[in-house]
Amino acid sequence: MTFFTDESADWLRGLAANNNKVWFDEHRKEYEERFRKPYLALAGALIEQVAELEPEYEMPAKQAVYRINRDIRFSKDKTPYKTELGISVGRNNRHDSGWPAYTCRIGLAGVWVAGGMYSPSTEIRDYLRRYVGEHSAELGELIAAEPYATTFVDIKGEAHKRAPAELKELAAVEPMVLNKQWVFWQSFEDPKLFTSPKLDQFILDQWEIARPIQEFFKTAIRAYDA
Repeated sequence: MTFFTDESADWLRGLAANNNKVWFDEHRKEYEERFRKPYLALAGALIEQVAELEPEYEMPAKQAVYRINRDIRFSKDKTPYKTELGISVGRNNRHDSGWPAYTCRIGLAGVWVAGGMYSPSTEIRDYLRRYVGEHSAELGELIAAEPYATTFVDIKGEAHKRAPAELKELAAVEPMVLNKQWVFWQSFEDPKLFTSPKLDQFILDQWEIARPIQEFFKTAIRAYDA
């Protein structure tokens, strides 16, 4: 199924060249037809297919997408609209910080695919730090396995510079014990992806590659909740 068309791409190029409210209001009808509708359709298709294997990710498409308006309050860039669209699929909710999420960002230049534990609560974060340390061999095998190793390379995320006393021994062996988040991401720069009829499948394929990592953290959270 084709979600975004050449007309969608033309509209987005127009927005990039005229990123202001006057232009947007003049082209609002095109926004609804060429951008918003296929955006929601793509989100719905991704959710439906992810939820077939992982039913906890069932959620309304409208909850998985983001407003096109940028938050410019604390940004030097005062252009009011985004020129890339994001989709996040979490556990029944886009922002369930207690469960690994799948996310992506799509634009004219290509696709950015990501996922993992973005902003766990302090309690879950501290639990995961110890869990990662105690299961570092298992996690290391998952990261080193193909095709994950070639596609995403490693697990990233902001980290503390120092470990608390109770975690120093684990952190000396496994640096990811210092993490505040555990995420994967990769950019796929290919302008053809935006209008590809296989856009949804491309994103799903990348998420599927990372699913063993997601399952690792799901197992950890289930143990925490038990």
